[in-house]
Amino acid sequence: MFKNDIYKYLAGDELTEAQLDLFNDLSNVFIDFPVKIEPPSSAVVALACNSGASLSHALSAGLSCISDQHLPIQQIAEFIHKNHQHNPQEVLDRHTNEKILGFGHPSIKNEDDRVLYLKNKYKQMFGDHTNFCINLEKIMPIPMNIGCIIACLSLDNGIAPHNCLFLPLLGRMFGWLKIYNNTKVKFNKVVPSFLSINNENL
Repeated sequence: MFKNDIYKYLAGDELTEAQLDLFNDLSNVFIDFPVKIEPPSSAVVALACNSGASLSHALSAGLSCISDQHLPIQQIAEFIHKNHQHNPQEVLDRHTNEKILGFGHPSIKNEDDRVLYLKNKYKQMFGDHTNFCINLEKIMPIPMNIGCIIACLSLDNGIAPHNCLFLPLLGRMFGWLKIYNNTKVKFNKVVPSFLSINNENL
């Protein structure tokens, strides 16, 4: 199967059924955003479609939004991997007055149902990275976000930090496809402004 080949490339050939299930969910939970207001990358995909862009150009526009400020799952994974063998309180003390990557979300103010789902379903797959984040969350004023739980579960199951973004991004791109097609149905194309100007000199 295509997705199994992806999983083996990311985490090695000897994967358990539980790991295959986990990796599938790391994509699935990222297909749709759980609140009505879409995040910037999804809004850009819709805007590109509304402007008449092809699917490939709209997806490219969404991908161009991903940075250390939006979908920073790779950066979260690198932070966790660097610090997971240290005491969580010491890590927190070293980052006083700094944003701790993987905690809090600009649009989801309480606990994210996607985070709770992954925590509860895959407890048996927690390792040092996830346990570190669970313990860090206990002393944080805000809960871990979806990027954090995806990153730490990925790390604990053989995916390198620089590859942790791929599976959720695979899911999000399917979500973008749905947004693109829905936008084509529900919205008229944007008409360039000069076409609506009645100017004999044009």
